[in-house]
Formats: sequence, C-alpha cells, structure tokens
Amino acid sequence: MAKVDAGTAARDLLHVVMLVMRTVAADMRREPGAVAPAQMGTLMKVSVGPCTMSSLARHHTVSLPTVSKSVDMLVRRGWLERWVDKHDRRHTMVRLTPQGRRVLTGIKKRTEQHVRRSLTPLAVAEREQLVAAMRVLTRVLAPPADELF
Repeated sequence: MAKVDAGTAARDLLHVVMLVMRTVAADMRREPGAVAPAQMGTLMKVSVGPCTMSSLARHHTVSLPTVSKSVDMLVRRGWLERWVDKHDRRHTMVRLTPQGRRVLTGIKKRTEQHVRRSLTPLAVAEREQLVAAMRVLTRVLAPPADELF
C-alpha cells in the first residue's frame, strides 16, 4: 500500500464525513417531525445532563440568540424544558423531557438502522477495518472530557 500523507488523509476523511452527514440529515428530514442536525446535536448534548444555554452556544460555536431560537423550538415541541438556575439566576438551564428522551432514542435507532443498511454489503474484514479506523479517529479527534456531549 502506498504511503498517504496527512493532507490526503484529511481530505478523504472530510469527504466521508460530509457524505455521512448528508445521508443522515436527509434521512432525518424524511421523518415526521423532522429534526435539523443542529437540533439533534442539542438533544444529544443535553441527554447527558442539564446544561446552561451558554454551554450549548459554546458547544455549537454559535451565539446565545442563535441557540436560544433552536431551544425555543425544542421547548415548544415538548422535548426540552428550560428554567432559571435558582443558585445563579444569571444562568438559564436546559434539560431533556421524558418525551425528548424518547424522541432522541427513536432518532438514534432509525439513524443507526440507516447506516447499518449501508454497511451491510461490506465484508466482515472490511467492517473490522472500519471499526479499527474509527477507534483511531476517536482517539485523535475526541474533545477533552469537559467538552464531551
């Protein structure tokens, strides 16, 4: 196998990431009550536990008004609830509702099924290579523990 420089690997990885994001986003849009990828990211971040609106904005690298609009929609759908922190009234907190947790579980399940169908034609050895490569990518690309979902 020919040596691959980091630039080529980066371009190929970004290409694959975009393909995955595009197919997953298209699949999500076909579902009733479609969820935008950014809103899915919000649901996933909040699924770990309550967080501040500010931390959500930092997580998505957007302004507080931008994340607030997204959270407003998720609150209207009954998937998130928002409250003012009683210990520090400067912080608005957000958490998943039971309905939001069910919705997130359903989205994850459908998305996993969609990706599984795409990976089914691969030979076992190819899937093993893919999993090994993803473990390497996770190791080098994972954010610090304090920035995880």
